Amino acid sequence: MSECDQFTEDSQSENGSKCDVNEAHDKTFYDSFPFKSHKFNRFLVISILQEYIESGASVKTPVRCVDVVSDCGGNGLFWKLTFGSSIDVVVNNCEAQIAELIERNASLNNLKVCVANKDPCVLLHERGYNFVYLDCKTEAAQCFDAAVRNISRQGIFVVTTNDDSSLHGGDNNVAFRRYGGRITRTTYAAELGIRLFIAALARSAARHDRAIRVLLCAVYKSTFTVAIMCLNGASLANRVIKEEIRSLKHCMVCEERVFYPPETEFPVDHNSVKLPCECSKNAPGETCQVLGPLWSGDLFDRDFIDRMLFRGLVGDQFLEKELKTILEESKCPSKEDDNVGGKRMKMDHVSSPPFYYNVHKHHPRSEQQVTMNKIINELRNAGFRASRTHFDKVSIRTNANMREMAYIIKKIGEK
Repeated sequence: MSECDQFTEDSQSENGSKCDVNEAHDKTFYDSFPFKSHKFNRFLVISILQEYIESGASVKTPVRCVDVVSDCGGNGLFWKLTFGSSIDVVVNNCEAQIAELIERNASLNNLKVCVANKDPCVLLHERGYNFVYLDCKTEAAQCFDAAVRNISRQGIFVVTTNDDSSLHGGDNNVAFRRYGGRITRTTYAAELGIRLFIAALARSAARHDRAIRVLLCAVYKSTFTVAIMCLNGASLANRVIKEEIRSLKHCMVCEERVFYPPETEFPVDHNSVKLPCECSKNAPGETCQVLGPLWSGDLFDRDFIDRMLFRGLVGDQFLEKELKTILEESKCPSKEDDNVGGKRMKMDHVSSPPFYYNVHKHHPRSEQQVTMNKIINELRNAGFRASRTHFDKVSIRTNANMREMAYIIKKIGEK
């Protein structure tokens, strides 16, 4: 009897896919399959893959897919069971015992997949893939170069990370060392960490003459998932690096923020970048700090998300609800967007405002608590763009600044 056969196993089933989960080997592997947060990410990733296959964007058929760090084979087997001959699946784990477990799970489901037992970076360097999924337990930066160097043209790279404290402002030095930028603890820390993450990914792609297009970002509990499409071309890479990666001026008193202009060969006068607050005049000492460099472009491709919802999702109602919120957030409409005609066509191509404001933190003192829907409606009526955000259930994404939003909330409370 082999060492691997001596472990007790517990069978898990989800959407017709059966997996034996090795309990005795590592508790984290055992817990990861049935947990709800991982279920949400699994369904999100397979819905992204479904849209990629049905859109015909892949340059190769069948689509070459790889689950780079698989716990028990759940993701790769789920893909193969759903899409069949439309994809070729490689499932990898660097530990031999887990690789053997994945092979048994493939046999249990009568599925033909390639099971690898290699270091993730070595696997990604060996051949090109159209769809790469990296579900990492710690920092993902160590796999960026390997993933974007060999991915096919118009290939999709999806990353899920759930244990990287540096992306939540835990330690500035760790974030700078791993991702090449500075962030801090704020009420908008979730989006701040994602923008730092995408900036590091864009720089890795540019080193190989590639640009990225962000398709989707989703946050659920302590995990977040980023999906990007890789595009070939040095000129595209130059444009992305020069225009989309910028530093951020952040007020440490009120948390107001504004992006610096794109970098040029000339130095930037920090005093010329004004924050829409008076904290520098009213508070003693230094009140501002420079964060980043961060990704300043779109976090959502609204057409891609719209097609995902239109085609029908592989998943539950919660995923559909979250994606509808993300779609609304990507549009972040104003009252003008309700009009039809040329103005509506023009507004559809406007980027959504960066970051969001926490209503509880920035709510002016008053006896009456104003609902989120009222604030959003009043902001839109005043000519601003506004929507809920899935990053924080008590925050609003808007192009109004903090002072303007506080004035509108106060006006609602006085009615």
